[in-house]
Amino acid sequence: MTDFDAHIPALALGQLFETGKRTPGEATDDYLARARELDPDHRIYVRLTEARARTEAAAATDRARRGMRLHPLDGVPLSWKDIFDSAGTVTAGGSLALKDRIPDHDAVVLARAAQAGSVCLGKTSMSEFAFSGLGVNPTCGTPVNPFDEVTERVPGGSSAGAAVALARGLCAGSIGTDTGGSVRIPSAWNGLVGLKTTAGRLSLKGTLPLAATFDTIGPLARNVADANALFSLLTGDKPADLSGSSLAGLTLWLPGGIGWSSLDAGIANAVDAALRKLIHKGVRIIEHPIPELDAIDSLLNKSANRLVAEAYANWAETIRSHEGEIYPPVVERVMAGEGIAAHDLLKADEERRRLTQGYLDRTAGIDAIVIPTVAISPPPIGKLVEGGPDYFKANSLALRNTRLANQLGLCALTLPVGFDAHGIPVGMMLQAHPDTEEKLLRMGTAIEKALH
Repeated sequence: MTDFDAHIPALALGQLFETGKRTPGEATDDYLARARELDPDHRIYVRLTEARARTEAAAATDRARRGMRLHPLDGVPLSWKDIFDSAGTVTAGGSLALKDRIPDHDAVVLARAAQAGSVCLGKTSMSEFAFSGLGVNPTCGTPVNPFDEVTERVPGGSSAGAAVALARGLCAGSIGTDTGGSVRIPSAWNGLVGLKTTAGRLSLKGTLPLAATFDTIGPLARNVADANALFSLLTGDKPADLSGSSLAGLTLWLPGGIGWSSLDAGIANAVDAALRKLIHKGVRIIEHPIPELDAIDSLLNKSANRLVAEAYANWAETIRSHEGEIYPPVVERVMAGEGIAAHDLLKADEERRRLTQGYLDRTAGIDAIVIPTVAISPPPIGKLVEGGPDYFKANSLALRNTRLANQLGLCALTLPVGFDAHGIPVGMMLQAHPDTEEKLLRMGTAIEKALH
């Protein structure tokens, strides 16, 4: 490995390519070498795509030398969750049951990012079928949260390897998916920025499904500017203009209730401290209940859960034929969909639509709702591997706050705002109305600058 900053932001690395101070080929070789050295048991990357990465990096190096870069992230090495099809490379959704699945084509978002010049380093580990907020995967490997050097703690899921790869300097940016919090939970627990996009904003073609109604794709990044650039890779559009982002006139709503209850030590303190800084800088804060948030949480705790029903429709057949190869808690969660009655599901759908409209009406004119991204600190891996009550309690608490945005069809952004009692990063989440990602990113830029 050459002497370079493996934790450099993606846009800053792209600027080095632009000025000729570094080449995509050099950076790619360095990240691949770090992955081989620091992840020898493949708990972070389930597989590296070295030949592809070097070919893409060579082309990007040539474009940079000729002054023909395609995008601010042209040549920048990225990791991709093992849920995105990549031509000629196993895409297994974190499961041994799909270990022989080799797609012929890239997922739409991967193909789009490759056309803009980014480099695919490899596929990162994940919860099986993306069905866990913890990231525990005994069959294919669980990456360790890098912020506790004594106790092996969960990384957050389901985009587990995506977060840890970035946090440990094994890529310059990561792409994951979020059905109930799978971008934001690992981002929060690894000190990263994570963007949950609006359902339907990005094509899911070539992405293994969990529940298509709620599945979304989003970036994990070192800062908001990187998240914005990565988002543009996925949309195929130009990055949003973040220049001039300001706190002027910003109004944030603190709803209390379910999003602020039963928080582990240090989490509320970190978010409160961030909000105090923002108030000091002129941000207007409204504190008032939003009953729809508590109601949607209550609805999700009933038996007729569409996410579970769709997961069952997608994966029950695979589980029945490969049950011995699949992590038992995932089997249990998926197969819970077998008993969901159609009439109960339709009633729950109608109630979710009613609550969504009520939420949107109530929060019209507010820039964002603020809650802690995750209510708990990441628990030790060892206590959860066997599944059982501890696993399901921890998984439910990890997902509790993030899943609200998925169920209500919102976009959301998590920002790192401090550390909890264990020295683990704490995330603060901004929820905004559907299809307002660019506004949310500008807001996040101003908040990030004010806090740091």
